[in-house]
Amino acid sequence: MKKFPALHAISAILKILAVVVAIATIAMFVVIIAHIFQISSQNPILTGIGILLGGGFYVLVLWALAEGILVILAIEENTRKTTKED
Repeated sequence: MKKFPALHAISAILKILAVVVAIATIAMFVVIIAHIFQISSQNPILTGIGILLGGGFYVLVLWALAEGILVILAIEENTRKTTKED
């Protein structure tokens, strides 16, 4: 049985959210590029690249937070095992 099930759940939720944000980012990029001549923005290519960079950064941060939680849980588990052996 895993200890701290809430932290495992939060980590899973963050990973799911990261995937959703990645899909939304790609969808927005495709929409921007598909409607390149209908957008009133000064430069829709730069807008699309900005969406990719911003969304990609957000995905990276969410995934890193999820993995950070798992690393902390692994450290706690290994520390507990080491302490029990002594």
